[in-house]
Amino acid sequence: MGTAAVPPVVAGLPLLGSVLALGSGGAAFLHQCRNQVWIHVSSSSSSAFASCPADLRACLPRMPMPFHYAACVCCWIHVCPQYGDAFTLRLLGQRMTFVFAPATLRHYFSAPDSQLSFAPAALRHKLVPSELPRHTARLAGLLLMQLDAWPATGQPDLWELVKRLVFQSSVALLFGPAFLQSNAACQHTQEGQPGASPGAAAVSLQTDPVSPSGCSSTPSSSSGRRAEQLQRDFFVFEAGFELAASPVPHILQPGFLAARRRLLAALRTAHKQGMFEGTACGLPEQYVPNMLLAVLWASQANAVPAAFWSLGFLLLPENRRHLQAVVQEAQQAVTAGTDTPEPAADNAQLLPTHRQHATVKGLPPLLTDEQQRGLVALAANRRSAAAAAVAEALRLRSFSIDVRIAAADSALPCGQAADGSMHAVWVQKGDVVAISPYECHQDPRLFQSSAHTYDPQREGIQLGGGTAAHAAVVGVNGIAGLSFGGGKYRCPGRSFAETELALITSLLLLCFDWQLLPREATAAGKGQARPPPQPQPPAAGGAGQQQQPQQAVPGDPGGLLPPPDLKKLVGIKIPSDPCWVQYTRRELPAWPVSVLGHHL
Repeated sequence: MGTAAVPPVVAGLPLLGSVLALGSGGAAFLHQCRNQVWIHVSSSSSSAFASCPADLRACLPRMPMPFHYAACVCCWIHVCPQYGDAFTLRLLGQRMTFVFAPATLRHYFSAPDSQLSFAPAALRHKLVPSELPRHTARLAGLLLMQLDAWPATGQPDLWELVKRLVFQSSVALLFGPAFLQSNAACQHTQEGQPGASPGAAAVSLQTDPVSPSGCSSTPSSSSGRRAEQLQRDFFVFEAGFELAASPVPHILQPGFLAARRRLLAALRTAHKQGMFEGTACGLPEQYVPNMLLAVLWASQANAVPAAFWSLGFLLLPENRRHLQAVVQEAQQAVTAGTDTPEPAADNAQLLPTHRQHATVKGLPPLLTDEQQRGLVALAANRRSAAAAAVAEALRLRSFSIDVRIAAADSALPCGQAADGSMHAVWVQKGDVVAISPYECHQDPRLFQSSAHTYDPQREGIQLGGGTAAHAAVVGVNGIAGLSFGGGKYRCPGRSFAETELALITSLLLLCFDWQLLPREATAAGKGQARPPPQPQPPAAGGAGQQQQPQQAVPGDPGGLLPPPDLKKLVGIKIPSDPCWVQYTRRELPAWPVSVLGHHL
């Protein structure tokens, strides 16, 4: 076996290291570390090149990495080699080694805790698969409560629309409608409202500043305002979550601190009122609100952007055949119908509201109970077109960083060299070992067929000796790749998340026709309400007639969707701009109508 090599160390600022570069560049910085040819100011002194050739500081003498992004005058050009499949960043004195080789990724997920540890994952409670049909049936009813109230047509910002739909439906499912609409949630979120983010005002339950056409999904009511206030606080909290997890002092994020305080207060009050019976998991009383907030964040932070991208990719003109496959499958499912478990007793309170939503707009209900049963069964099918579309969207917009801690000095295998020797990367005890799923998902060694393109029919990930059919690491399989982690620390809620996203995607495409509106070139401020552009007929040449951006984004060569925010390292990427769409309610076939909501 060959010797373990020390990975190259990326040069950075004194004390800070590459903190500024990683924080400002995010996934783009990691991509450039692997592949970019650097042009920089360099010294003519040969002494700087006398150090170990594996150390990138020899390639970048006296030039801190963050300054490479500046438009500086170069007095001498030096071309760096590609950094390869392993390199180390220094972040405020902490070493973080990124690895990308398939063999190293496999070892990353399967190494014992004595070598690579992930202590924060000690508290894990899996969602039992046998419970998924009942949870999914309830979620379908909660989604329909909102969709039934939508106007027959509208021109909203798809991002704000999905945020509201997913948050209010899934929070009502996981925490109960009583909490979502309770005074406990209201009285604490009303305090300090100026701390809300500018973008929070883009959606209102009473009026709709998102567009003149309107897309108000909930009637005006005190309970609706409480739900909206809770939602607003959560997304202020989520926007500051990543920075709060860094060494940056929390005092620099007053909005985040205020939102977190109000959320914890609302959860604490609701817990004392007995709304969360059986969810304390044996924790001391003072820690229960923090645990509940962690559950709230885990249920929303990735589900909302994943639902957005799952629908957004299917609306691109070049993906019309994939959209049609999802719609046809959903139509067949609601036509066939199937049996689902009897509803839980606490669902009965939802039925009058559901009927009221269906009638308040003067429109018939979107789906009958038989049609809901068929759609729920389809959402649980991992081989469906909707499931494949969701998985491909997750692959292309996955998170940028996942970490372990080196519990001991270790040699991480990198695979076999051309001469037959085994390569390895050496990490020291206490180092952070990191991978970047967003970057890895564009590696042709893992996804052989045009890894940067959108293709829900592609083969699944092939990692370290595994195949598309047989995963080398438990949890690392299928088109979603590394999106749910792997090994014993894989995401415990994967089954429910995939089912939830497939249900949302199928339901939205079944019940409404959608059209992307042209992106505006104006530099209006984010989060401010503005009239959306008017729809335009597609060009005869399809996507090929669209003006190409300077640099294609994975999965969106025409640049018709807002680009992902590459600075976001934790969680599924969010869109960096609004995404205006036009929707029209479909006229579904007039199947026989039974008692609505019996199987909700």
